[in-house]
Amino acid sequence: MKSDSKPPAISVIVPLYNREKFLPQLFSTIESQTFRNIELILIDDGSEDRTEQWLAENTKALSFPLIYHKQSNAGPYAARNKGLKLAKGEYIAFQDSDDEWPEYHLSALYDVMKKNPKIDWVFGSLKRIDHETREVCEESNLFRNDVVHPFLKLPAKAVANCDGFFVIDDHRIGEFAIKYSVPGSTQCALIRKSVFDFELFDETYRTAYDRFFAIRLALKRFTFAYTMETHQIYHIHDSHISLVADSSPEKLKKSALTMIRGYSSLQELTTCESERNAIKQRLAHVYAWELSMACSQKKEYKSAAAAMIKAVTLYPRNYLFWRSLLVSFFRFAIHPLSN
Repeated sequence: MKSDSKPPAISVIVPLYNREKFLPQLFSTIESQTFRNIELILIDDGSEDRTEQWLAENTKALSFPLIYHKQSNAGPYAARNKGLKLAKGEYIAFQDSDDEWPEYHLSALYDVMKKNPKIDWVFGSLKRIDHETREVCEESNLFRNDVVHPFLKLPAKAVANCDGFFVIDDHRIGEFAIKYSVPGSTQCALIRKSVFDFELFDETYRTAYDRFFAIRLALKRFTFAYTMETHQIYHIHDSHISLVADSSPEKLKKSALTMIRGYSSLQELTTCESERNAIKQRLAHVYAWELSMACSQKKEYKSAAAAMIKAVTLYPRNYLFWRSLLVSFFRFAIHPLSN
């Protein structure tokens, strides 16, 4: 375990929870970085496996300063906030223990931030692969069927002295972030540490808050830049807590309620009618196509109908909502004691 009195340029923060089997991959991806002026902060969120023992046995080989902190289980966002309190770097990079960075990740993003002090958050593309086979499942989260992500259709300017990077320059950034989300996850980004003087992670969430954290920063008019180059290799495997596809109806319902809570919390930050309307549309979508559907799968037909009523109330111009509302009423009529 190395230590250094000189403050690092970048603090890399990684929450851990029962991740012993992924630690060799984590150390490998950190050691592969061509940018060397970093510190690694590992926040162990109450692991019950051999995470602590593995680190004690293997950190001598690490060529970067390491801070290890173990706490009672409080969730990944509490772990990140603790890491931020310990961080000494001017810039913050977050990583998950089971994912990878290309070797140029920190170097390229640091170069952008150092040369452009008005940029607060710079991100790249995320590639998804199967953890076991390494087969590419999605080449880039910035494209779908050769169509660029809608958020990136906002006008942007080339970043000075940094080829291939663009800074978003449009007052509609908050509206677009609400409608489409910010495609760059926290793990494929570099963020100026001063940003966290204004916004920390909400520790009451266990999943999905990355989305709302980025939207909140967009609504507060922090400056985002991006590149189409891959900066994160995301591993798909069964133990990912963020996966909801093919989940049980109960998990889908919980996910929908988290989305409703998150989008509702953004209302206090809106500054114009277009942003408020964007929130209404997103909430209507979640009520109709996520919460109502999950309740129907659970045979909670009264709750499904109530969710559709909420969707129609929020966004009455969508005729599909009305049609689905009639279907919900019919199901509840023939199953009146469903819930």
